[in-house]
Amino acid sequence: MDVYGIHRLALLLAVITGISIVLGKKQNTDSKEESNSDIQLKDIVFIVLSQKNPYHEKRADVFKEEFESQIKDLSDNEKPKLIFIHKEHRNVLGAWAVFPLLPTFAKEYADAAWLFVCEEETRLDVQKLVNVLQRFDHTKELYLGHPLRDQSPTIIHHYAFHDNPSKFAYADWGAGFVFSQPLLSKMGKRWPDKEFKSDFTIDPKHELAKYIYSDAINVTLTPVTEICLVKKSEKCASWYPVMFPDCGPEIPEEDLYVAVKTCAKYHKERVPIVRKTWGNEAKNVEYYSDVEDRTIPTINLGIPNTERGHCGKTMAIIKRLQSHPRISQIPWFIIADDDTIINLRRLRKLLACYDSNFPIHMGEKYGYMVTKNEHGYTYITGGGGMVFSREAIDVIVLTHRADCPSNDAPDDMILGRTFKAIGLPLVHSPYFHQARPADYSAEFLSARTALSFHKHWMNDPIMIYNDLIASNESMDLQDPEMEVEEEEISETEAQDSTQSNMDTDSANQKEEL
Repeated sequence: MDVYGIHRLALLLAVITGISIVLGKKQNTDSKEESNSDIQLKDIVFIVLSQKNPYHEKRADVFKEEFESQIKDLSDNEKPKLIFIHKEHRNVLGAWAVFPLLPTFAKEYADAAWLFVCEEETRLDVQKLVNVLQRFDHTKELYLGHPLRDQSPTIIHHYAFHDNPSKFAYADWGAGFVFSQPLLSKMGKRWPDKEFKSDFTIDPKHELAKYIYSDAINVTLTPVTEICLVKKSEKCASWYPVMFPDCGPEIPEEDLYVAVKTCAKYHKERVPIVRKTWGNEAKNVEYYSDVEDRTIPTINLGIPNTERGHCGKTMAIIKRLQSHPRISQIPWFIIADDDTIINLRRLRKLLACYDSNFPIHMGEKYGYMVTKNEHGYTYITGGGGMVFSREAIDVIVLTHRADCPSNDAPDDMILGRTFKAIGLPLVHSPYFHQARPADYSAEFLSARTALSFHKHWMNDPIMIYNDLIASNESMDLQDPEMEVEEEEISETEAQDSTQSNMDTDSANQKEEL
């Protein structure tokens, strides 16, 4: 063999060796080898991330009815466990973020092969799910789900993987995600993990995936095509069918009061945009500022403007909402920033699902010190809009809790602490958004009809508003038989792609964690 032939042979051996290393590396994305798993339905524990609220409890009941209709012919010994966190774990701080439940799940379900976690609107074909899981080895550390990816660095994910955010995949909880027993056991033994910083809980689906990928756990998401976001074929074992709730006609315009927080600095910059767009939708809207401006007009409550926090202004608004004779009988209220962008008609449609006679505080839920069972609290983040029922406003004021440690204290967090002290759970809604559309996974947004976004910075608020009101609300309920122009990819192709991405970028990702 000549020198050229020797070089060619060496190159071929190097390529083969490289492929072997990639395929042999400890990754969970290679499911091509058959596991020959004899998994039965009873070997799976189903966890539903349900909420303590009359409307959401009814939705959980619908989930339960549909689930039980599929297992009615099984004996009690053959049936799987079905757990709703608003019942079994209602007293666990931060249960909605999953983290604080990991030790409990690892201990109580040690005999299970798989743990399937989903939301109350998720729908399942349980037998198809069993068939899917039989392809995987439940004795290995596996994290399965429908992958979401960020297209650009985003503030809600603390700019993680800023060099290439799309290389990191995290599961959409609406589609459901799965832990194998070894992975659950490993996380349960380590949590609360002192090495993992989790003071603020902003997007738990991303934060949990990031923890699973950290050096402590060292597992990446395995994409499973049958775990669907949209039910695009009959192969789907799980899917998320509701883009937006339909509880009948929206509440009347006069049943919603809108309070817009602003200041003199933004009377000519932001307020005109609000008045041109969503402010024009409201029958009852008032603008609260640090100075009176009759051209808008604004209301000055005597609270000086602060650069951050705005607790003094928000609590003054709440006191006025409770005491003003013209306003005090209105059933629903929303307090929004002057750079919030919102579809008020869609909000009124959402509010048709809830009873204003209950104390309800609703929006996009965040958490502070909630994942490690510390003395934290949840709160509705202010930028996406904070919704209150009449009863909630009364409770805050009449229990003498409409006060602030300082005018510039964070209003949303102080309200969260207040509701915790009163003992009232907050209602999370995935239709409110604290950040810009670009800060969320495009696929995550495509499966849910957005109600609000936040920020004019590096954003066109007029365009965002037009997109919000232009959404086809007849498509709020996905058609189970709908055809999607997205090309189907096989399980092997999806996992090969993820395998390649993760192997190539693994070292860089670890550094950023």
